[in-house]
Amino acid sequence: MRKPPTGKGRFLEHRTSIRVRFQEVDALQVVWHGHYIGYFEIAREAFAEVYGITYQRLIEAGVATPIVHVSCDYRLPARYGDTLEITVRLFERATSKLEFSYEIRRVADEALLAEGKSVQVFITLEGDLVLRRPEVLTTFYETCRDQMQGEAVT
Repeated sequence: MRKPPTGKGRFLEHRTSIRVRFQEVDALQVVWHGHYIGYFEIAREAFAEVYGITYQRLIEAGVATPIVHVSCDYRLPARYGDTLEITVRLFERATSKLEFSYEIRRVADEALLAEGKSVQVFITLEGDLVLRRPEVLTTFYETCRDQMQGEAVT
């Protein structure tokens, strides 16, 4: 049974699968811990492609989204050859940030291997912090309103 997503509020979700490559395992024959952050990025980029909020679209709108926080809790090891399913959720926020949560599960037994979170802020292409939610994000949420899950944060 899957547990509810980390984070609160309405969210969009996407799942993507990857296969652990030989180059990703360490001397203990498990996936090196740093690769999990890369798996989060793979899932985040797949999410962006599905929902149409790619880095290119953001740049065309005059903003960039650097990561200001990332965390990962490791539960069980992934090994060479495992197929992993990464679930990524973007939580709707009224502020000028993107808040994602992640779950990585082994497909064979659905075991939860890792879970994490990342936060990105908006900056102008000149590097200035954007304090109000940019129009591109407001439009994105309006477009995806019918696909959102969860309850609104009050």
